[in-house]
Amino acid sequence: MRFSLATLSAVLLASCVTLTKADEYADAIKEWCKGLTVPSPDENAVFVAGSEAKVTVNRVPDAHTKTVTGLDLYSVSATGQAQYVKNVWHGSYELNQQASIPDTIPQNASAGLYYYRVWVTNQINGQHGPDCLETTHTFKVTTGLHTNDDGSTQYSQALNNAAYYHPEHFKGCFGLEVKSPKEGKVYTEGEHAAIIAERDSSSQTGTLKKVLLYKVKGDTEEDELVDTVWTGDESFTNIVTIKDQVVLPQANPVDESASYYYGLVVSSKKSDEDCTFASKNFKIKKAT
Repeated sequence: MRFSLATLSAVLLASCVTLTKADEYADAIKEWCKGLTVPSPDENAVFVAGSEAKVTVNRVPDAHTKTVTGLDLYSVSATGQAQYVKNVWHGSYELNQQASIPDTIPQNASAGLYYYRVWVTNQINGQHGPDCLETTHTFKVTTGLHTNDDGSTQYSQALNNAAYYHPEHFKGCFGLEVKSPKEGKVYTEGEHAAIIAERDSSSQTGTLKKVLLYKVKGDTEEDELVDTVWTGDESFTNIVTIKDQVVLPQANPVDESASYYYGLVVSSKKSDEDCTFASKNFKIKKAT
């Protein structure tokens, strides 16, 4: 059984980079879901495919009645996509302060990063209220554990192998993609660009903190920061749309031969370090 959110929200930023519409839905969810954590498995957990895991959900009691209604297992792809694996459990279990649900990691699970997503439903006057989606930290799954001749043990995959356990994904930077601008899009200076980012409902990213414009410098040089388009701390749920008037600073005029891209700086719910997600490259031509 797989659950999905039906409600999408949008944050609109005007071309002058002033917030014009707050995401009231995201703010309401934050209020309803505060005090919920899923501390286990934690970032130190390592499981061999086929072994047992236990998911623990904690809450700080408040005036709202909360019920655990579902538990899903997800993996993180090499490209940073959240991938649904299976529904572990669904039902109705009243959550007072703590609940624990056991699970067996699939025997055929490939090595990589995984995490659990818990569905907690709020009750309002006995009716189904807003759902809270909380996740564990990503944890590592390996395909086997071997005993060496000297009696020591080692996993089939080295736990520091970034090909299986990408450090950015490990800290929660996945499940968000900048859909617009499209690759090769050409803007005329002064034109308005729509920056559209979509986030999976099981992503561990948090709030939008900054939007930056970069100029591609090539393989041997670090890309150049051209301008800071917006700064703040804005909550959003699944979709964010940003409108920027493409006007470059006088100190860094348009280079029609160069490629540019936007970088969205987003907080992580599982790390003190921020995440950065880049748009596709686009061109800017001078206004005539």
